Amino acid sequence: MKLKQPGRRRLALLAPAFALALIPFSTGTANANTSPGWGDDKPDVIWDCNHGKADSCQYHEVKAWTVLGKRRQVGNPVYNCAGSSPLGFDVTFRTDRTSSYSFQQETKVEVTSGFSDVLEGGMSASSSQTEKWEVGQTVSAGTTLRGTIQPHEAGGYWFAPYWRKSQGWLEVHYGKRNHGHYFWYYPGQGSTGVQINTPVMNSDGSMKGKWYWATWKC
Repeated sequence: MKLKQPGRRRLALLAPAFALALIPFSTGTANANTSPGWGDDKPDVIWDCNHGKADSCQYHEVKAWTVLGKRRQVGNPVYNCAGSSPLGFDVTFRTDRTSSYSFQQETKVEVTSGFSDVLEGGMSASSSQTEKWEVGQTVSAGTTLRGTIQPHEAGGYWFAPYWRKSQGWLEVHYGKRNHGHYFWYYPGQGSTGVQINTPVMNSDGSMKGKWYWATWKC
């Protein structure tokens, strides 16, 4: 989707003042606006960007950082509850993660491939030679884990992925007035109401993260 650069004067005249601030969630109805936090008196910018109904959509990144995500158990635990000697094992695990999109940092909304391209285009590029991120791709982490479990114990592995978190806002332009205006800023100009979580990849394309091993009595 090609983005058009609006004239500064036109933008100042037509942008609604109340669209420049974060708008609290409304209770909504069955036919409520699907752009979280906006009432039916405003255009459904997320739906419009998903379906090519806007003249242009542009994601503006405000800030981004990398964080270690929550641990999740991978595979089944290995048991040596009735054993009388240590149990050695080799187990191959695989775990997948993909990008997620949330709006006003609370409500997740599915986006189309074209809309994800718009979001990706507004994100800053990686400056690291050892890791990268790509929006919309499913990234995997797999490894063969070797260990020993003592008698009357069980053990299992957990994996925590690194996430690249991007926060910003959407600038949406319509070719004709929509609800009285050409330009809409979601959920507010300069805000961080749009969040993109992208799994971080190593230089070889595998997902970056940490593996954890734990044992317990059984």
